[in-house]
Amino acid sequence: MTLVVFLGNPGREYEATRHNIGFMLGDLAAQKLAPHFFYPEKKGEGWRDWRGLGLYLEARRNGQRLYLLKPSTFMNASGEAVQSLAGFYKIPPEETLAVYDDMSLPFGRLRVRAGGSFGGHLGISSLITMLGTQGVPRLRLGIGPRPARMDAKDFVLGKFSKEEAVLLPDFLGRAFEALEAIIDLGPEGAMNRYNNAGDKSVS
Repeated sequence: MTLVVFLGNPGREYEATRHNIGFMLGDLAAQKLAPHFFYPEKKGEGWRDWRGLGLYLEARRNGQRLYLLKPSTFMNASGEAVQSLAGFYKIPPEETLAVYDDMSLPFGRLRVRAGGSFGGHLGISSLITMLGTQGVPRLRLGIGPRPARMDAKDFVLGKFSKEEAVLLPDFLGRAFEALEAIIDLGPEGAMNRYNNAGDKSVS
């Protein structure tokens, strides 16, 4: 995997929302991978601007270049930043991993996919449209279930419950382990470890 895209919305008002769990994992990955960062201009700087479309980091892992990207175009236009960076560095869709929230999965559950439809997630829809293919690997982070009478938009833009907030660090830690597995083994290899029918959400 060459490019990892963490989906979310920019702005303080969205920082702690369910829809931004992708950004949360991106920030954790930035901390965990810090020793591997590579910067052409300056050593030690943090997230850098990518043409006003997002923030990105470069790293070397196992001798390979790795890019981390947090689009700043808002969720529904995430594909614009991805297309721009991936096009510049000539990164194919199958080497681009999308990390995002999924309310169809229980909170704490992980799923790895090699591709497929957008599944109702407009950030993924944007990626598929801009890259011209459904063959974009994904790491889905469970934030559900949504209460039956609650609007989907209100749910994803709401904050985690107190109980979920306590468990969130452990969930993100396990998600980072899954992310590393995908980077090192590819989606198929990671599926065997994280898509078991009997796996459990964080509790």
